[in-house]
Amino acid sequence: MKIRLVVKLAVTLSVILFCIGMGFYGFARLSVTDGHESADMLDFVPGDSYGLFESDNVDYFMHEFPVMAYASQLDTLQRTGLFDDVLNDLNRYSSTSAHGLSSRMNHLLVSFHSPGRPDMVAYFLAGKEEKKKLIEAVRKKHGVDFVPKEETYRGEKIEIYPVSPTKYLSVYTKDGVLAMSYQKRLIEKVIDARKNHTSLNKNVVFASVYRPKSVRHATIYGRTASLPFLSDGLSDSWSDFDIHLNSEVFYLSGAMFAPDSCMQTVNRRLLGVPSFYEKDSVLVVAGQHRVDSCVSEVSASVSRSLFDECVANLSHDASYIMVADMDWVLHHPEDFRPYLPGFVLRHPGLFRSFILSVQVTRLENRFSHIFVFTYKD
Repeated sequence: MKIRLVVKLAVTLSVILFCIGMGFYGFARLSVTDGHESADMLDFVPGDSYGLFESDNVDYFMHEFPVMAYASQLDTLQRTGLFDDVLNDLNRYSSTSAHGLSSRMNHLLVSFHSPGRPDMVAYFLAGKEEKKKLIEAVRKKHGVDFVPKEETYRGEKIEIYPVSPTKYLSVYTKDGVLAMSYQKRLIEKVIDARKNHTSLNKNVVFASVYRPKSVRHATIYGRTASLPFLSDGLSDSWSDFDIHLNSEVFYLSGAMFAPDSCMQTVNRRLLGVPSFYEKDSVLVVAGQHRVDSCVSEVSASVSRSLFDECVANLSHDASYIMVADMDWVLHHPEDFRPYLPGFVLRHPGLFRSFILSVQVTRLENRFSHIFVFTYKD
């Protein structure tokens, strides 16, 4: 049976960001030289951010994702705020157009600041021309000919554009980096992070998450464990999720990092999960030897269902595995509350056409993970 999975930027930015419970692998540090100064985008991200999205090729994702298979399956989710006003129309200014954005502006970072709310800041590597085109995109989106108001915060200029009678876009540029948000207070936090040297790149645990990225990547980072029950009561943990998408495969891979003092607690919680099995509906197994035995037994079976195929594709070396038919989860949500991202549990109907496979593996100072969404033909 051919596996098909939902792929779309709206899904990636809306579903997965919240699907991981706003918990999110490496962070590519993006630098640009503008005049005689160089800037690291992370220097602008407030240290108390709880989640980030980063891509090195907005143009690719804006043009390729919407044409992937079964994109309409999850099209009930809508982009809001910055995503709707800026990213939705950004492709008209893409690098493939005659007067499009420069290649450096294809780098995008979005920081999230209030769980469950669209409080976010978008960051671009941008000079004056790129800034002009971004503002033009917003202007045409709303059909307004606005004149910005200028305010000063700690000696730095913030431009405020009245998009509507109740919505104002705040823009801050410095050292080749442009930050924009609908919450001026968040732009003020961006300035504070830079001036006070309290940006996210000062966080020791987050710094452990850093890994070099491949081209055309999209990654989510979050201040939480990969699974809810692992992070309960922990002081600080970060997880990352690299998004791998094409017409055949949709999965998230990455790792969880926590302070050294917490790692043994996480390991005990992971191995202490009781085993559970309901044929072709749900399977939970913890402990590498038990996982190896389970995967081997299913792999050796002559006749296998799609559910069994999902089990057989998991690693024999994993410390924990879970395979769940999301239609079954829809009718037993409380049983899965500690083991599934919050967004999935709050909107199970969106995922009922999938089988979700999860595996977590202890690797030295981190716990690697992979989430695979398999479409049921």
